[in-house]
Amino acid sequence: MNSLKTQSNFAFTQMHLARNSSLRKSNEWLQQQLESQNSRVILLYKGQILFEGEQLFCRSYSFVSNMYMETKSALLKLSNFIFLGTELQQSFFALDISRLDIDKFFKRNVNVTSSEQSLTLSLVLRELRASLLFVTPCQAAMLGYANSLSYWHRVNRFCGLCGHETQRLHGGHTVKCGSEACNKEVFPRTDPVVIMLIEHVTENGTPMCLLAEHHRTPEKVVSTLAGFVDPAETLEQAVIREVKEEAGVDVHNVQYIASQPWPFPSSLMLGFYGQANDKTIVIDDDEIRDAKWFTVEEVKRFDNWGDESENYKLPRKESIARHLIDSWVDKNSEC
Repeated sequence: MNSLKTQSNFAFTQMHLARNSSLRKSNEWLQQQLESQNSRVILLYKGQILFEGEQLFCRSYSFVSNMYMETKSALLKLSNFIFLGTELQQSFFALDISRLDIDKFFKRNVNVTSSEQSLTLSLVLRELRASLLFVTPCQAAMLGYANSLSYWHRVNRFCGLCGHETQRLHGGHTVKCGSEACNKEVFPRTDPVVIMLIEHVTENGTPMCLLAEHHRTPEKVVSTLAGFVDPAETLEQAVIREVKEEAGVDVHNVQYIASQPWPFPSSLMLGFYGQANDKTIVIDDDEIRDAKWFTVEEVKRFDNWGDESENYKLPRKESIARHLIDSWVDKNSEC
């Protein structure tokens, strides 16, 4: 099968920042970057992103400092900021404000006066997925990056070996156990997930694809199969195993297509195509609600996620699942 024609529409893939993995090990360099008037800080609260109306909140450290006069000594120290990267002499950071009383925060910061300007802010929190409607592809990639790292810090406040509180290092890209007897270092993790469109060609040459309704999505929304990669398992083995477990279908000729970061909270979606040995389906009710084979013409008549209809609906357009399906339809429409 042909690979995807483009990844330009994939959410979270257009990362524009230089990550500066060597420079970020220096606290002196990080402090200089943070305090520069060119610095920009985004704020997160329990997985939500702070906006100013319909614009992403992305302000300098000095501006943020003026918003946090009451908690400056505790909240605004360097170790609380996650360094995201640089672009054109501008450094970007993320600050997680999940421990604040968000209601008091909003009430206190309606009016902000700083050395930069005096203004009234219209602040609103948006879920990461909902924020995609208001940001550029590059900003979406940055927000996904920040969300994954913020989540990782929230679940790694204590050492997994000895239980001692951890310390952040290297701009938030490492945590180290605070116990001198342990000193274990931990680095951000990404969970690999295989996601696959499975095809079967009938005896008369008609291509069909396997799509499923998942318990986590509304009824009549169909998508590709997917699953986490097990320890000591290749990606191809994971594809074969997951399809067999969820739909009872035997698969061969597994081909890698493309990948997509998926910061919910920190997965990497690895897209594949595969060929089914036959059309027999035996679903695992615990994994999926239903699964069927569909022709190209049938898929073309499906509606989109969110449409109000009784028809089948395809997954969100920004997802790799949608691109795997669309690519398959395009390829087989050309035949």
